[in-house]
Amino acid sequence: MVRRGLAACWLTLMCSGVALAQAPFPVQVRIVKLDNGLELVLAADPAATAIDVAVWYASGTRYERPGQVGIAHLFEHLMFRGSAKFGPQQHIRRVVAEGGTFGAFTTADYTCFHQTLPPEALRLSFELEADRMTGLRLTQAVLDAERVAVREERARRPEGAVGRGLQRLYGVAFADHPYRWPVLGYDADLEKLTLAQARDWYATYFGPRNAVVTVTGRFDAAEAEALARRILGPLAGGRAASAPAVRAGAPKPGRGTEVAETRLPLLLAGWRGPGRSDPDAALFPLLANALGRGPGARLERSLVHGDQELLSVEAELDARRDGSILYALAAVNEGADTAQVEGDLAAEVELLATEPLPDVELARAKAQAESGILYGWVASRGRAQALGTARMADGDAAAAARQLERIRACTAADLQRAAGKLLTPARRSFVWVHPTPASSGATGGRP
Repeated sequence: MVRRGLAACWLTLMCSGVALAQAPFPVQVRIVKLDNGLELVLAADPAATAIDVAVWYASGTRYERPGQVGIAHLFEHLMFRGSAKFGPQQHIRRVVAEGGTFGAFTTADYTCFHQTLPPEALRLSFELEADRMTGLRLTQAVLDAERVAVREERARRPEGAVGRGLQRLYGVAFADHPYRWPVLGYDADLEKLTLAQARDWYATYFGPRNAVVTVTGRFDAAEAEALARRILGPLAGGRAASAPAVRAGAPKPGRGTEVAETRLPLLLAGWRGPGRSDPDAALFPLLANALGRGPGARLERSLVHGDQELLSVEAELDARRDGSILYALAAVNEGADTAQVEGDLAAEVELLATEPLPDVELARAKAQAESGILYGWVASRGRAQALGTARMADGDAAAAARQLERIRACTAADLQRAAGKLLTPARRSFVWVHPTPASSGATGGRP
């Protein structure tokens, strides 16, 4: 019933009143470019009970330079420390006073600030975001305080064995690109960051020229556009977001090791592929689903048995603007032949590039992907997340709906072609995470 209801709706993307494309989406979407460069994405739903307003900035690890790693995430904190009209934490207090919720997060490609509010609070949300978009109060005391806050955040979020392994894998696979760096950054870089450098980052990557505002939920699109033109339209600031410090070259095989507190050795095998703008990138999630998501996935079925050297294996995809990585995570028996484990895992994964996926496995992978997309579109926050991510990582909000179309239409031959762009030996990297002497052989808990 969910699929039938949503499939009956069509997305009409508009730019200054001109239709760009049509694709299945729960509600009509209108895209407007203001004179100051700000892009407005409106997705009104009269059946909703709230609105979600999110501002997406081209400010992520992708834009960082050596010596400033972590500055994008640092601004996720700084943006709540007061602006021209609203003092420190007033943004949060005003949203909560309206009965709303808020959040912020930083990725490799962008930083997002969002709030879900009653429909009548749309003006307030625009006023709050407009104020900190161009009027952030950035002082030495504020910068020093947030450096401490980021350090404390890192201490509260220890990486664990899998996290350390993944960071090492990204470092190996993206050795020539800023994606090799952790989003939380490095303490040494943040400690050396000057107030002038922080202000320059704000002047470059914030402001309307580098902002996309999504509004989803219960509102009138024409009224919201008029309100945005009055409140957000007069703002000025932001420069054209510069390209990454280092452009990604051709992927190369890599290898690395880590030591962490884990009961068993862990193997991370990763394949680096093209970014989200590639015509076949929309199909990459089907590869991860087929290989290692849920009971009956190919890797678990083929490689995990009572007499095998792997105890568990799963697969995930991380698709970013400049590159994607599909990785398999395996828990390995102690004393296993590591070369044999690597060979067996790689052969099973890379088989998808040389043989078509059987119909039953393709149908399962497509059903998983489709249900995930459709359920993500049910609530206003999820719709905003889909539209904003598509705009910032794909370069086009319409990509949120196009991916569903591509998945539904995907054939075994299509998927094999996509696998050929990703799952090849030249794109493969391995990282082993070995137990510390204290944790090796310990009992209980997951690896």
